[in-house]
Amino acid sequence: MLSKKFMGWIAAPLIILLAGRCNQSTNLKDVENGSGKTLLAIFAHPDDEATVGAVLAKYAAEGVKVYLVTATDGRLGITEHAKIPAGDSLASVRKKELLCATEKLGINPPILFGLHDQLKMGEGMSAFNEQLDSLKRGVYKLFSELKPDVVLTWNASGWTGHHDHRLVGAVVTEVFQSKHWDKPTQLYYAAIPTGNLPQGAVMQLATVDSSFLTVKVPLAVVDYDKAKDAWLCHKSQYTPEMIDQMDRLMRVSGKSAAWFQPAIPIKGKKNSLF
Repeated sequence: MLSKKFMGWIAAPLIILLAGRCNQSTNLKDVENGSGKTLLAIFAHPDDEATVGAVLAKYAAEGVKVYLVTATDGRLGITEHAKIPAGDSLASVRKKELLCATEKLGINPPILFGLHDQLKMGEGMSAFNEQLDSLKRGVYKLFSELKPDVVLTWNASGWTGHHDHRLVGAVVTEVFQSKHWDKPTQLYYAAIPTGNLPQGAVMQLATVDSSFLTVKVPLAVVDYDKAKDAWLCHKSQYTPEMIDQMDRLMRVSGKSAAWFQPAIPIKGKKNSLF
């Protein structure tokens, strides 16, 4: 839910969709044994992975074990063109779309926390706090069990300013800062450098001054192409024309790279998340 279109972990085990497993031959045992590198991306809604889709595709192609966590079910993401009512039917459609997207990116099937879209904010503080507690427990469990080398999420702006984006990023940061982890060793916030958005951009996204963005990951055309193919899976949220515009925006604003702000400051500049 990158905008209002355009613009749980509930004591049960985490749900990992195993059907249609992607080409990457990985399993949880391999991760626990520490073979290779592991990247964990944690976002709010099905389709939010599009903000870093090219990065996920790039590292998966290089043999990194890439896991995507989606916190909410997207049940409230209605759009005029899809005409799917809010609720269980839309949540089911968006789950299938997300599985399609992870297959196109070449990463592991999505990990779904199954929390309510908008985290039940409209149902009072008790329900909202239960959702936040479930989110926090789920993130902590994944840090402990997957032992990712790096974690990706959003900074305070949430990329678009969406409250779910901000909250998920805040909770991931809270868990990361709650103790000294051997792994993950670094948390990164995906961002667009201030000044890189073209005039008249289809979305006026929040940006970050480049002095904070000390990690610049080069991207190839094939990475962007895989990301666009994955984006096209989210038919309930976007028309092909919308995706064409957003894809162009990502390519132009990134200038053939993805930019990240490390939660733990680093010296100098890096061109890799690892």
